[in-house]
Amino acid sequence: MTELTVGLLLFPTFEVLDMAGPIEVLNVLSIYMGKSLQLHVIAATLDPVSPGPIEPGTSSSFAGQQLYMPTNTLDNAPALDLLIVPGGPGSGNKEALRPFLDFIQNVCKGYKGHPPAGYLFSVCSGSLLLAWAGVLDGKRATTNKSFWDFITSNGPKTHWVAKARWVTSGNVWTTSGVTAGIDGMLALVSSIWSEDTAEKVGATIEHNRAKASDDDPWATHYGCQDVLPVTG
Repeated sequence: MTELTVGLLLFPTFEVLDMAGPIEVLNVLSIYMGKSLQLHVIAATLDPVSPGPIEPGTSSSFAGQQLYMPTNTLDNAPALDLLIVPGGPGSGNKEALRPFLDFIQNVCKGYKGHPPAGYLFSVCSGSLLLAWAGVLDGKRATTNKSFWDFITSNGPKTHWVAKARWVTSGNVWTTSGVTAGIDGMLALVSSIWSEDTAEKVGATIEHNRAKASDDDPWATHYGCQDVLPVTG
């Protein structure tokens, strides 16, 4: 029996480590810890998705030469226990992301006979998609500190926590910049299974894990302050 059905949302010019860090944690859970996991890579179409720009008729960038294959579209994704939303350069294009925002809303509330997802998990500027989808309204969240002002200004109904490696608000988990996705996913593993399991996964990937959610030096580095939600 599948213990966790995972959806990975990919849009053009996503950040690779935002995706790969949490997925590697789950890989170890599956391969070495014997957990029964199922993965669905979800995109707008079944065409390959690239983390870099691809310009027709020109040589693609290094990132643009990388292609990742979806298994499902936004229209035929199955019921999910966990949806992972990475960030990256493409996360700032709200209009282009509208179908993805609608999908996040649907996954959050349940649709097509599917129950709501048990967990929503964003990495880096993936929180921007959650904010635009309305998922972070009235919640606490964090995000990439180097883009703090831009992202927080686009989520005026959210309490943005600056000194945070990750923030949990109900079933929504938001993590800080890029590598924080690994720490946040290990924390989620600890919450779902056990701290011992999370420790073993961290040791397997030889990761110097931040175990406290506020173990974050980057808010100070970038001079970030908490941003309270706009009321009224």
